[in-house]
Amino acid sequence: MDKESRPADFFVAGGTLRPDAPSYVKRPADDELFHLASAGKFCYVLTPRQMGKSSLMIRTAHRLQQDEVHTAIIDLTKIGTDVSVEQWYLGLITRLKVQLALPVDLDAWWTERISLSVVQRFTDFLHDVVLAEIAGPVVIFIDEIDTTLNLAFSDDFFAAIRFTYNARASDPTYHRLTFVLLGVTTPADLVKDRRRTPFNIGQGIDLHEFSREDARVLQRGLQATCLEKGEPIFDRIFYWTNGHPYLTQKLCLTVVEEGDGSWTDERVDELVDSLFLSEEARKETNLQFVRDSVNASPQRRKLLSLYRDVHEGGEIPEDERSLDQTRLKLFGLVRAEKGVLKVRSEIYRQAFNLDWIKANTPTDWTRRIAVISTFLVVLLAVGLAWLIPRQREQAAEARAQAFIDSFQSTTSAEVRISSLAGLFDLPGYEDQARQLFRGLSSEDQLALFDLADPEEVGAQLTTVVQGLYADLEDDGHGNALLRAMAQVLRKLEDPIAVNLATEIEQWVEGRGHYAQRGYQQAVDAYEVALRLNDHNPGTRFDRGRAFAGLEDYYAAQDDFEEVVRLDLEWLSKVKEFIEGDPDLFEHLGTHRDANPDLATHFPTLTPTPTPTNTPTPKPTWTPSPTNTSTPTATPTNTPTPTFTPRKSTPTFTPVPPTPVPTQPPQPKKTEAPPPTQPPPTQPPPTQPPPTEPPPSPRPNTPTPA
Repeated sequence: MDKESRPADFFVAGGTLRPDAPSYVKRPADDELFHLASAGKFCYVLTPRQMGKSSLMIRTAHRLQQDEVHTAIIDLTKIGTDVSVEQWYLGLITRLKVQLALPVDLDAWWTERISLSVVQRFTDFLHDVVLAEIAGPVVIFIDEIDTTLNLAFSDDFFAAIRFTYNARASDPTYHRLTFVLLGVTTPADLVKDRRRTPFNIGQGIDLHEFSREDARVLQRGLQATCLEKGEPIFDRIFYWTNGHPYLTQKLCLTVVEEGDGSWTDERVDELVDSLFLSEEARKETNLQFVRDSVNASPQRRKLLSLYRDVHEGGEIPEDERSLDQTRLKLFGLVRAEKGVLKVRSEIYRQAFNLDWIKANTPTDWTRRIAVISTFLVVLLAVGLAWLIPRQREQAAEARAQAFIDSFQSTTSAEVRISSLAGLFDLPGYEDQARQLFRGLSSEDQLALFDLADPEEVGAQLTTVVQGLYADLEDDGHGNALLRAMAQVLRKLEDPIAVNLATEIEQWVEGRGHYAQRGYQQAVDAYEVALRLNDHNPGTRFDRGRAFAGLEDYYAAQDDFEEVVRLDLEWLSKVKEFIEGDPDLFEHLGTHRDANPDLATHFPTLTPTPTPTNTPTPKPTWTPSPTNTSTPTATPTNTPTPTFTPRKSTPTFTPVPPTPVPTQPPQPKKTEAPPPTQPPPTQPPPTQPPPTEPPPSPRPNTPTPA
């Protein structure tokens, strides 16, 4: 600490610390965020209030600038929420222009594109201005993102950010642009419309409380005033705060402002009571945020019930998929310690005690009324149980028939798109929509996506493509349809449509590589498509075929198992391909445990020899010693196995036993099918020498037993 500065100037309780603040406590999140942002990774830091997010952001931006990375920090609270969508986006890019020193006449640039949507103008600005004017990497920090949750248009904003991430697959320029989001919310809450793809990109960074070791810099600040009592005083403060940044800084600041070294544990406890636990402290900002967050939640009863269990010492395992647990963490009430939920600090335990829980848990009037009215509800339900579902069913049937009639009575591509979209949106009529499409001629199917003005059917076009594209075959017509779909989607301004177009383009590109036996290039293209949508069984099936071409049979089996899990209707295609590839089929038979769910669909994976009148040894298959298209070995008897590969491959015939030699040779083998009967007591006879050299086995193919 600077000798000329006052001890009270060392601590900062509330607000953002400057990058060189002496009381800044470095945590693991500092290096994690810096390294990820430097590598161009999308990140988000979503934690409770006053945990040091903004200070972390300022310090990370400063470190990046020292590495010649261009940075911009957008505090969304400065743009406000009582603005139009155009004012909001214009305010956003105005701050980007200023902070990145972009030489653009923003008013003229914005006006020239007045015919475009504001989302399109925003993404164009990032590509055509930011990335065009700046040659190096750019990191944009978006702070206070929870202020967007009440904006009607916030879904489009986060979809646009996701678009810049997905666009890296087709435009390498976007690799230089990175976003870091900070706020008090969950990724699931960023996109409110459940019909849209959730915000599922980026890596979350956990910003925990100060550890006792990390917080020694604060202890030294206390020691400058309290001398040898600095450490025991800080120990007591840490007992109460558990390293919570704001609570710790505030207690330390108050102690040094007192300027009195006679601090005991009891006096620190009195200070805690005065600042956070007394009636006068009810308006303390940090604790008030917790109260307001809980009381404003529609799930208040469930959240308080869960918090009660934690407060009473119950062993509640952490579940990162639980929205209730995530919200309690964001409100600040709980934290995870060694996989178990704990109250965040002793101050919180005292401030939000059982009395507070009881006082704030709403009375469940609904449940009380339900107990009284259950009998009436049951009677009413019996009377209406058969009526309401039938009425709904009739209404759905009428709507579906109207869409079908509309589709069949016109040749207009726009009307047909709207009709198919209507059927896809009706639960239970998706197959009907696909049947109508398949009933068209090949020319009419292609014409469906040759639209003069795709924006006229916009979201309906996206719905139809999503309903149809996954089932298109890998043939000339199927791939032509996929290319037509991608081309027309590119004409839409919706980032969802553009992402879908990119996925389809990568899928078709992979199929092209596969057709040319470029299996690794095909896998690379399929993986880009799967990053955009990992629920398309068609892409995963095609990648499984490419893995089989590479003889990576474990990966192929994984993909085929996932295909069947995603859509059981693909099982017949999966079985046809596996049974048509003897090496893959044999690998699945000898490695059933690797993919047991897939193997259950192949009950007879091991060959069984035909019974004879004499003891028959385990069948032994040997490739033919000739180079003909269907080689054969010379058998000494005629038993044959029931298993026959479906591909054109060497035929296998079992070899009968011969008298045991004195020292039988031990053939070296890499793999063998599991035995179907006890091994013979005598080894197979020595094969007669082939008339020609045997064909070379495929790499990694198990040597026949």
